[in-house]
Amino acid sequence: MKIYSETGDHIEVPYSSLSGISLENLNLHRAKLERHDLSHSSLINSNLRGAFLYGANLKMSNLTSTNLITADLRESILENANLELCKAYSTLFENANLLNANLEGADVNGASFLNATLKGTNMNCINIESSNLVGALYDDYTIWPENFDPKNHGCIKV
Repeated sequence: MKIYSETGDHIEVPYSSLSGISLENLNLHRAKLERHDLSHSSLINSNLRGAFLYGANLKMSNLTSTNLITADLRESILENANLELCKAYSTLFENANLLNANLEGADVNGASFLNATLKGTNMNCINIESSNLVGALYDDYTIWPENFDPKNHGCIKV
């Protein structure tokens, strides 16, 4: 299977599906993965800078230390995904489902979580105060940084 990229580079992976596989330490800069099923996959330490992941299924995926700078994850499914320590500057998580996801230590400087589902999510992130959280849904199980008030940033408790 080939993973195509806007950079003109293409990566051949020895799989017929992208679900449940290891894509660790790969350069997937500007990869075109819209609506792909990457559930249960490991993308640890991969470069997904500027990747097109609109509507992708990343449920239960491991994105620890992944470069997600300017990636488009709008309307993606990130339930129970691990995004610990990832770089998500200016990343679009708009309308994404991050139910029970882990963003501990992720740098979300300038990221947009507009209308995202953050119920049960660990949002103990770096630079969260510069993120757009308007309309994001959270609950009593959502973890925020100390002294961070999600209501003051437009989040809605459900």
